[in-house]
Amino acid sequence: MHSVMKFPQALYVANYLSRKGLDLDDTIVVDKADLMQDTWSPMLKLFEGKKAFSYAELLELSLGQSDNNASELLFKFCGKPQSIEKCMRKLGFHDIHIRMTEEQMHKNPAKAIENNSTPAEIVRLFGWFYQHKNDNPYLTFIWKAMVNCSTGLKRIPAAIPVDARIVHKTGTGFPSSKGEQDMNDAGIIFMPNGSHAIIAIFTTHSSSETVIANIARQLLAQ
Repeated sequence: MHSVMKFPQALYVANYLSRKGLDLDDTIVVDKADLMQDTWSPMLKLFEGKKAFSYAELLELSLGQSDNNASELLFKFCGKPQSIEKCMRKLGFHDIHIRMTEEQMHKNPAKAIENNSTPAEIVRLFGWFYQHKNDNPYLTFIWKAMVNCSTGLKRIPAAIPVDARIVHKTGTGFPSSKGEQDMNDAGIIFMPNGSHAIIAIFTTHSSSETVIANIARQLLAQ
């Protein structure tokens, strides 16, 4: 899954905050020195020393900008991979496997494949999310954060009509010696005519984001 993993993680965080009676505006104090420095992490530019981040801010960074440190902090303060996988099982999703944190993948990129899913299961999860997005403020917030996703604009977003909208999450693997990377994108497309489609595209050893865009165009044309 690579960073598509941050989508089921966010759904787990919504469940965790609800169970613990925590608000999205509640904060945790983050010391920049404790964060991974050589990883994709826009939050590193936001502060020096220590800073309080709300759960809402961490979710926005993780989902909207695919920030690896934000995801790692959600692992640290809300629940480890096994807790997220257990949550997925309770919801009825048995092909979503989350075994590694961002820090563990960062230390050993080969372990990234242990966070995996079939594209069909991610499609099912997006379908569940669409049906339940207004069940509570946490899920509604996550929906809005994913509407504003700024990553992967050359992937599925490049294949949809100008007036369409998309709620999605991307994933990108570690580059190989040949410059190739696993590239993923999954989400819900809302067409101008009111219809919608859910698509999940996982590619391995891809040379370009346009591969996903081309596949998405073919799927939408069917």
